[in-house]
Amino acid sequence: MGAIRTYLKLGELLAQYPDKEGVLKDFFDAGSSEELLRRYGADAYLNRMLGSEGKPADTLLSLLNEGEDDRALPPSGELDFLGMTICLMRQRFQACFDEWMTDYREETGLSFNCYLPRNCGSGNPYRNVWQAENVRDFPGIVSGCGFSDFFRAEFRDNLLNKNVFQAVDMPINASLSSDLIDPYGAYTLYGIYPYVMMIDETRIGSLPRPREWADLMNPVYEDNVIVIGSPEKVSELLLMYTHKEHGDEGIRRLGVTIKDGWHGSRMAKTAGSGSSEGAAIYVLPWAFARFSPRPDKVSVVWPEDGAIANPLFMLVRKDRYQELEPIARYMTGPRLGREVAACSFPALSAEVDNALPAQAKMKWLGWDYLRSVDLQQLKNHTQSLFQQNWKRKSLAGIFK
Repeated sequence: MGAIRTYLKLGELLAQYPDKEGVLKDFFDAGSSEELLRRYGADAYLNRMLGSEGKPADTLLSLLNEGEDDRALPPSGELDFLGMTICLMRQRFQACFDEWMTDYREETGLSFNCYLPRNCGSGNPYRNVWQAENVRDFPGIVSGCGFSDFFRAEFRDNLLNKNVFQAVDMPINASLSSDLIDPYGAYTLYGIYPYVMMIDETRIGSLPRPREWADLMNPVYEDNVIVIGSPEKVSELLLMYTHKEHGDEGIRRLGVTIKDGWHGSRMAKTAGSGSSEGAAIYVLPWAFARFSPRPDKVSVVWPEDGAIANPLFMLVRKDRYQELEPIARYMTGPRLGREVAACSFPALSAEVDNALPAQAKMKWLGWDYLRSVDLQQLKNHTQSLFQQNWKRKSLAGIFK
């Protein structure tokens, strides 16, 4: 969860962070550091201690890293691994990484200099590493999610086009398409965060059932589609994919059919409930859709042209690939892959059963497309265009 991780040994933590003694004593109910050392031993890893006591790692890490001084952290270029991931699996991702690092240390006696941000939003002191103009100022490995800053045109111009990253060579899972492999050999995808549709059977009535993403532009669904987002802003993901295939007109038409923007958990709870706030169709992550509390009143639709793919990715510095290959192989291997798949994010590892529906496909923006557009400009354009039509629809309703 930050500078201090649970793959540290008790003796190391007490020696390197003597000011954390009080936190450890209180958390493990010990009278002194000497008592802690007698009970567990100086070579005891924190996560092994937590496991023996049945205590939560996330709580301890929050306490240990509380008030940490960012100025004491190493420069970004000295980091071996900056481990960012999607919020929905942050705790699981970090706990699994710490377990792997503990095992790796036990086997090899070696360690890596890693930073895993404590939360999903602000507070990450390395959040601007994408702005580095020299690869020496970039961590050895960065993991991330979504079409984030690491897909910006500025990042492409500053580093990506300089051929400084090396993708991990890996056999792809049979349930996924080879289109997800970067032909330019820079990005490595280790998982996908797929978006699907969910139908409220109590509301769909005689309306045609959508089969592909383009169907959502049909005016018969006016004010009857709820997507990821908020009342002020909807997810950029659906807008970007729609614009690639249908241009500005596709965005305008979505402004008619989309009723609101919600969190995926709210959609799953509302669909089939009879609430007047709901809609006939929802666009949400598979991670929420597949666990609806009313499976008898909803149907999950995996679109025929594929679930919209949001990437879980990694960038590895070419000049440091050899020394950091153990981390890269862990990130793309079956150990993490099984955890990723358990969170409903299909893993690219060929050794993982993703338990996808039969004939399920992924809809991918495309590597050539991602290298040819200014993604930030595209996001701003599509959101602005959508808002104009969305708000115009709302105003028309007010003045009817």
